[in-house]
Amino acid sequence: MARAAGLACLALFPVAGAAQLPTAPVDPSPQTFANAEFIQTARVEMPEASAAWTPVTLPDSWNKQQRPRREIGWYRVRFALAGAPRSPQAIYIPRVTNNVAVHINGVFVGTSGDIEKREMSWNLAQFFPVPPTLLKAGTNEVLIRLHPDGFQRAGLSEIQFGEETGLRPAYERRVFFQSTAPMFISAMLSLTALLSLALWVGRRKETVFAFFILQCLATKARIWHTFTRDPQSLGWLLAAPSLTWMMAMQTSFALRFCGQSAPRFEKFMWGYAVLATVALVAFPTGPVVLASFLVNAVIALAMMAVLGRALTRNPNLENISLLVAIYINFGLAIHDLLNYRELLGFTNIYLLPLGAPLLLFAVAILLIRRFTHVMEQHEKLNAELAQRVEARERELTHSYERLRQVDQQRTTAEERQRLMRDMHDGLGSHLMSTLALAKLGTLSNRQMQDVLTDCIDELKITIDSLEPVESDLLVVLGNLRYRMEPRLKAAGIELEWAVSDLPPLAWLDAENVRSVLRIVQEAFTNTLKHASASRITLSTAVDVSNARVVVRVTDNGQGLASTNGKGGNGSSPYAGRGLDNMKIRAAKINGHVEVMQMVGGGTCVNLYLPLAKVM
Repeated sequence: MARAAGLACLALFPVAGAAQLPTAPVDPSPQTFANAEFIQTARVEMPEASAAWTPVTLPDSWNKQQRPRREIGWYRVRFALAGAPRSPQAIYIPRVTNNVAVHINGVFVGTSGDIEKREMSWNLAQFFPVPPTLLKAGTNEVLIRLHPDGFQRAGLSEIQFGEETGLRPAYERRVFFQSTAPMFISAMLSLTALLSLALWVGRRKETVFAFFILQCLATKARIWHTFTRDPQSLGWLLAAPSLTWMMAMQTSFALRFCGQSAPRFEKFMWGYAVLATVALVAFPTGPVVLASFLVNAVIALAMMAVLGRALTRNPNLENISLLVAIYINFGLAIHDLLNYRELLGFTNIYLLPLGAPLLLFAVAILLIRRFTHVMEQHEKLNAELAQRVEARERELTHSYERLRQVDQQRTTAEERQRLMRDMHDGLGSHLMSTLALAKLGTLSNRQMQDVLTDCIDELKITIDSLEPVESDLLVVLGNLRYRMEPRLKAAGIELEWAVSDLPPLAWLDAENVRSVLRIVQEAFTNTLKHASASRITLSTAVDVSNARVVVRVTDNGQGLASTNGKGGNGSSPYAGRGLDNMKIRAAKINGHVEVMQMVGGGTCVNLYLPLAKVM
């Protein structure tokens, strides 16, 4: 692979030396070719020597020269040797984009990778060992075939030629900074994320660890594309969006670490990260990527201002070290942006991937100091707790009797509440209460309407129970629907009618009809008053195996809440005597009531009625 990479670089550098014909000694010291000849064609075969070659200067940027990206480029470098070399020679190309194939004196030397798979060689220096037998005294020719593969950025840096032992150290240094170091840093980020995950699992409330994990993963995603060569891999898909996410995670982490907050700015960062990701995934073109980088640079200035203010409010070693690391990484990001635009030349390496250890080092200092501080506080608290426990034991002895009295008072109050709820059940209690309040003039028109509506509903149920239903339970339920649906609509609740045919119930006389209606009405009323629901569904079914009919009332409200008896939004719609009354009425007709909490929210009330009259 290294040989192929070296050949790819060589394929890009011939542009540098083709225009001139330098002469090298038999054992030349490394020399640089900055001139070449260039021709662009759609053919992969070598151009003819008589083709229209054009002189170019290396490095050669296709972007600056505005060359089409769908045609292959050929670079030719010619140089002369005073005699055939005896030691292995090599061609070293610091940078190529994207894939190259190299020929020396008409003999194929190698490629930067698998050209058919469009492997990316943009961030990998190329080194091509050249056997002495391929070289000769006099004129030698290097041909480099560059495949731009439609990518926006293409070109070839200068070419260095000389003894293999003299060129290899420079090549290995560049490969280390371009590929090996980012790969090592990526592995280090993964390990750090796992360690932080272990800390966060043990301390879930410490969201600073969660955001540090996300920051490590975002940074890893950003670095990934610097050493992967497959343009279809996940690393390339995440290359541009991950920079925005890295800024967002870094902001959230730093703010939580220093104990400051900037909720509006955080929401903006997260919202922008989502929009940028959608845009870059949907339109992964060069202009969109460049636009995102420029916007990131502007937002990064705002981010540093926010973090600078937050981290300097408490100027300790931890905060200052993190702030310095963030500022240095911002400087590296600006360098890479200028490098991406080729404003710093063509051969400079990207530095932002190498800045990640600065953040990790700063965070390590922060976490170590925080751990030390926590341990000191823990020891101090243990000493204080030993003293407090002794004092608390004495206080608890004196407080026990007082707490027992308070508990008795609470029990008495709860019992009083229960009795008061029971007093409000039934038509008679409603009318008496309404009459008393009307006499006092303290009942508003709306309240009067609600109370009278309940009373009228109760009266209508009694009237409906006297209607002939011919043992048809659906007629009974239809009458209740007619009575209740206007009230439900007025409250903004949709009534879904999902009944199915039921067999006749011979035991359904007027008294039993009234009991059924009151049970179902109680379920509707509880939902109307307490459940904050937007839909009620009434359905029926036949349970043949248990010889019974099922009437089911469900809602999509808040469900069964706490039954602590304190009332309010937290009390259950069935915490009072409503459920007891429903069960008593069901028992009188040999039925059974069941109230359940629905998965995902809401309440289900099942009324089971026998098919035949039980003697």
